[in-house]
Amino acid sequence: MTVTPLQRTAFRLFGDRALASKNLAQLDINLRKARIPVRPEAFLARVWFTSAIVAATATVMALLLFLAVVVALAVPLVFGVFVLLVPGIAGGLTYVVLYGDPASKAKSRKKKIDAKLPYATNYITAMASAGVIPAEIFKSLATQEVYGEAAREAASIYKDLHIHGKDIVTALLRAIDRTPSVKFQDLLQGAITTITSGGDLTSYFRTKANRLQWENRQEQQRFVETMGLMAEAYVTAAVAGPLFLLVMVAIFVLIGSGDMIILQMLVYGLLPIANLGFMIGLRVMIPEV
Repeated sequence: MTVTPLQRTAFRLFGDRALASKNLAQLDINLRKARIPVRPEAFLARVWFTSAIVAATATVMALLLFLAVVVALAVPLVFGVFVLLVPGIAGGLTYVVLYGDPASKAKSRKKKIDAKLPYATNYITAMASAGVIPAEIFKSLATQEVYGEAAREAASIYKDLHIHGKDIVTALLRAIDRTPSVKFQDLLQGAITTITSGGDLTSYFRTKANRLQWENRQEQQRFVETMGLMAEAYVTAAVAGPLFLLVMVAIFVLIGSGDMIILQMLVYGLLPIANLGFMIGLRVMIPEV
């Protein structure tokens, strides 16, 4: 991976402090599981450097706004104090977002691996039943793009076997260490136990595939039930409820005891927010396919 001038500058300024940080161990785990090829101290230094740049930029903009609004327009000083808080808020938010990015990406990869794992395990079982050795199984799985992140995990295992010269047990242990999926870790750990104990790997994969398929069907069933509850909640909270309020407020406005502003707030505020909230909720809940 090519080191950019920004990364070099960041490490030169904050590298020593980053190396002394107590959060490097967990950050290193998140980076590996997110497949971000950066050392944790270099990543942390870059986060601090970027946050400092954002805070400095926000400071300049806040001072200009302070002079333009508070001084020129004689706005109360309280507003100026609020403006001066902007740099700290901007720098803090930048740090939180950038520092949490590896963990967020690792969580996203976990979700994608778990979604494809039942089908990938079926593929592994079919290959093992045909007498294919584990190294060739993972090589073949790595070429199947339909399995997404599960195929990428298989590619890393084959890379350890073919390029780095690791034995199958070591390669699987390394894969367990870097994957964010607990289900994939469990699959590989069981494979290691089966290999080291001289068990039947084909039988193990078949049993595991059946188990993962059953768990997948259960998750699908729970999702369908949850969608039913969401549909009922949507009709009540975003359709029937607001419609009842709109009719009542409209009647009060017509008879002169209501305020038109309330009606506008319902139409332009409550309805869009309610629908947006349900849309975001559904987007988060819909599983990967």
